[in-house]
Order: sequence, then structure tokens, then C-alpha cells
Amino acid sequence: MKINKYILFSAVATMFIACNNELTEEVALSVDVTQNENVSKANDTYVVKKGQPVQFTFAGDPDNIAFFSGEADHEFQYRDRDQVSPEDITSSKLTFSVWAQYGNGECTKDVLKMMISEDFSGLNKKDFNADSMLVESHKWNDLVPQAELPQAPGNAKGALSYEIDLKPYLGKRFALAISYTGHSNKAAQPRMNFVDMKIENKLKNGTTSTLYAGNFGFTPLNMMWRHNLNDQKNMKDNRAYGTVTNNMSGIWNLKDAGKGNFFIHSSGGGKPLKYSWLVSDLIMSNACSPDQGVAIKNITKALNSYYYTYNKTGEYKATFVATNSNYKHESRVIREIKVKVVD
Repeated sequence: MKINKYILFSAVATMFIACNNELTEEVALSVDVTQNENVSKANDTYVVKKGQPVQFTFAGDPDNIAFFSGEADHEFQYRDRDQVSPEDITSSKLTFSVWAQYGNGECTKDVLKMMISEDFSGLNKKDFNADSMLVESHKWNDLVPQAELPQAPGNAKGALSYEIDLKPYLGKRFALAISYTGHSNKAAQPRMNFVDMKIENKLKNGTTSTLYAGNFGFTPLNMMWRHNLNDQKNMKDNRAYGTVTNNMSGIWNLKDAGKGNFFIHSSGGGKPLKYSWLVSDLIMSNACSPDQGVAIKNITKALNSYYYTYNKTGEYKATFVATNSNYKHESRVIREIKVKVVD
């Protein structure tokens, strides 16, 4: 009996040690490249023909593998980057178009103002009285001279286009603001349509990064919300700071701002004059999203090889990040392969 107990104890102990070793196992991965008529090796670099698949082969069995191709937006070295160095940007521009819809010239003239500021402190978003006084008292600079904004109704084909140089603002935080002030209701107060608003940065490496208006953090200040206007009565929630996804007089619709498109809707002739602001968060024009890898393996599947195709000539550093991770232990290794893509 004692012998049996000893054997049982030894077996359990062995199983425990084995499981514990498995939980703390260091990750292992080696990466090679299959050579063929389209892939050859010169020193430490693999020379690959453009548009031809490259087969990366693996030895080792990590739980997870992430792949960074080394192309723009997929470089391992920039995985934590949240802004591009101003020195790497050759041009930075805010571009958009605007057109007025409905009403007449008298009702459209000087309705819009577009402004910019480097020293705006930002909206509280929970104290409307403070926010409304702040935007009205702040010393804004013109983003576009008011007289150059739409002064009469038009159509989408005749939209006025604008291009603002943001290079002087690189590395700085700034806010954008738009104010809509109705001056006459003899005819309809116009709907103001903003089209394709975005910040576009061109980099020295030939790539372009784009930040659309949906990422500007625009917040409306509906200055007339306490008046309970009849043509805004269907707006039940967050009347002070809210937006709509339909057409409501004098209220901002940001539904398509992710594509750079938004508007403030018109009000019928004879309806109360509308007054509203749209103010961004503090923006850095050289902000960017961190580069991303692709998860090509997880713990649920085996992976012996991975194919990838480079479609642009150049030199790249393909990076594979292998990890073993659980509640008790985490281990990581990084393997890099130099790739030169030729015609």
C-alpha cells in the first residue's frame, strides 16, 4: 500500500512539474525563406521579384505570431508611434469644400465663420454656460476669411474648395471652430454642406497619411437649445451638445464625418434665426496611428509557413514577433528578415 501511495504521489508530482514547465516554456522560433526562380539570397538579404509570393517557413511552435511586412504603416519599429516627426513631413494640408443650399443671398451672406487657434484651452463638454462663453470670448484667427466662404446658395458641383497649409502648426496643438449665425429669415436659412474635410500629410518616404474630420473630435454647441424651438422639438436628448443623423433645422449632422462629410441643416423661411458652433478637440496635424502587424498564428492552430507578396520595389524589414503567454509567464522573441523587392 505504501509503495502504491508513493508511486501515485510521484506520478502526480511529475505531472505537476510537466504542466508547470509547459506554462513557463520559453518561446522558440526560427524563420527561413524558400528560394526559387523569384527569390534569391545576396549576403543577408533576400532578393524578391515584385508581385511574386514569398514563402516564410517556421521552426518552433510559439503560441502566437504577428507579422510586420516592413511596408508603410506596417513597420515594427513604429508600432508604438503616435506622431510623425515634423522633419519627416514634406507637406501638411487641411483640405475641404463647402457649399450653401436653399435660401437666397441675403439669408446666406456671412452666415459662416471658420476659425483656428493655437491657444484655445478646449471644451469642458459638461458645462454649457462656460463652454459657450469660452468660444464667444476667445480670440480666434480666421481659418478662411469670412468673405471667401459661400455667400449665396449653390450646388455640389459649384462647391468652393479650400487648401490650408498646416506646416506652421506641425508639432503644435490647435483647435478648429465653425460658427453658424443666421442673419435673415426672409427666405430659408441655408444648409451648409462640408465635403471631404481632412488633414493630409505627405512624407519623405513617399507615403501619405490622412486624418478625416471624424477624427477631429468635433463637438456642437447648440446655442439656441434653451429656446425650445418648434422646428427642433424632435431633438429629445443632449440638446446642448448633441447631433442628429437626419435633417433638423439648425442642428449639426456628423453621421458621415468619418469620410469628411457633414452639414448643419437649413431652416424654413420665417423660422427663428439659428446660432450654433462646431468646435474640435485639440489636434496635432502630425498625429498618426501606430503601425500595425497582422496576427498570422494563435494558440488554436499550427503554422509551418506563411506567404506574402510585395507589390512595390524597395527594401523592407519583415518582422515576426512570436509569443508564449499565459497567467504565469510571458516570453517573446523577434525575428527579422531583410527583403529587397526588384522589378
